[in-house]
Amino acid sequence: MEKLIITTSHKPSKEQIQRAKQLAEEYGLIYKNRRHLKTNNIYFVVNKDLTVKVKRDDFEFFFHPSIVKIRMKNFVSDKMDYLLNNMDLKGNETVLDLTFGLGSEALLISSQLKENGKLIGLEGSFPIYFVVKESINYYPYKIKWLKESAKKIEIINDNYKKFIRKQKDKSYDIVYCDPMFENPVFESSALNPLRKFAVYDSLEPSDIEEMKRISKDKVIIKAHVKDSIWDKYKFDKIDGSKNSGVFYGVIFLK
Repeated sequence: MEKLIITTSHKPSKEQIQRAKQLAEEYGLIYKNRRHLKTNNIYFVVNKDLTVKVKRDDFEFFFHPSIVKIRMKNFVSDKMDYLLNNMDLKGNETVLDLTFGLGSEALLISSQLKENGKLIGLEGSFPIYFVVKESINYYPYKIKWLKESAKKIEIINDNYKKFIRKQKDKSYDIVYCDPMFENPVFESSALNPLRKFAVYDSLEPSDIEEMKRISKDKVIIKAHVKDSIWDKYKFDKIDGSKNSGVFYGVIFLK
């Protein structure tokens, strides 16, 4: 596999250059001065705030908290969020998020965890993993709970199907999986840039059985109302919004 390039934005600071070189060494990337950059492939850019984005021609993908602020505002005002309500967190859980993506829902979940709680997120796509992992703690959050939530998250670059089959029984309290929908919601502007790099492995009943094996409390699957998983698998509870077509299937293990 050809090595990917990392550079900086134009007129970089010393900190940007230093961080780009450090990340190149850590991840086996090639550092190039922005002025000398010539490539038709994707490349990573260290921004002025030291977050990272991925670019190719006019396309770019970068980390941002997305709609998580709105969801939290709604949850605080009326205690209504289908994911958080079904997770029913006490605060000391270890949650495994198998499909991390931009991390919006991970930040929401992590906000409900205390100091002894933790969220481990998997992301199978290296460009998405790299951008989010190297930006989530550098992002200039204006809201304190978001900054605190990011600190309780660990992100791993691995395919969830392979990862869950290597884990010991009952390793996590809750396992959450939000694979790319078979029937995508293209109105979701936050997800649209991510689609170019996303992993599109289809979720199978055998995967859910593995999730049940490694979980102590419950398994939660997110899917579109028209996705095939509802026909393939019987859940203990299905909860969601008819307006958005997004539903959560819950399997209780206690």
